[in-house]
Amino acid sequence: LESILIAPRGKDPAVFVTLCHGFGAPGRDLVSLAEELVPLLAEGEAKPAFLFPCGPMDLEETHGMPDARAWWPINMARLAQLAAVDNLDELRNEIPPGIDHARTKLEDCVVDCLSDKQWNSATLVMGGFSQGAMLSVDVALRSTRLSPAGLIAWSGALICESTWTQAYRKEPRSMQIFQSHGRQDMILPLSTGRALNSFLRNLSLPVDYAEFQGPHTIGIESIEGAVRLLSGLLSESR
Repeated sequence: LESILIAPRGKDPAVFVTLCHGFGAPGRDLVSLAEELVPLLAEGEAKPAFLFPCGPMDLEETHGMPDARAWWPINMARLAQLAAVDNLDELRNEIPPGIDHARTKLEDCVVDCLSDKQWNSATLVMGGFSQGAMLSVDVALRSTRLSPAGLIAWSGALICESTWTQAYRKEPRSMQIFQSHGRQDMILPLSTGRALNSFLRNLSLPVDYAEFQGPHTIGIESIEGAVRLLSGLLSESR
């Protein structure tokens, strides 16, 4: 995958953060978050490295959306209809076509970067927004190649419920999780975020969860929660 890497100079990072954009966003969509997150970390604290991969799907030909990427195809008309009546329960056990391919491509990207930079001892954090959040959860629960110690899920939704449950029961994992969702989200209604939160808690995973007054976006509470997670992992890595 095409990707953008932002890393501290002259020192190997103790924490390596991969952040995945949402459906229809350009691959560089979340890059500015590195400049927002790093200054909020404690002064003198080691700084993480950030990888921003670009989804494998180009939506210009299929959706007429220039400079737009995706991780797998989404029927936006169907999603809008379900969201309008807040009836997305039927999505919770759906395995999106293309998610396995997206997971493999993302794994390849992360593994190749860590190997190329010789950062294999770095603590791994997976995260993302919307579709990128769902892919990050999928990697965190199903990957046989990556073992994230942290997970950031901004405005995601519960999908693949049975598959994720089976994967976790087969190989339980330990990780710190931050999740956030806007109460005025009209694309993935708040109920989808709450369903994901309940699912993760039912796996007995620790979840720092925040709701905020806002739409389908990354609110200040989302940034603050990510900083809490990163600060904790940076402290543990000392």
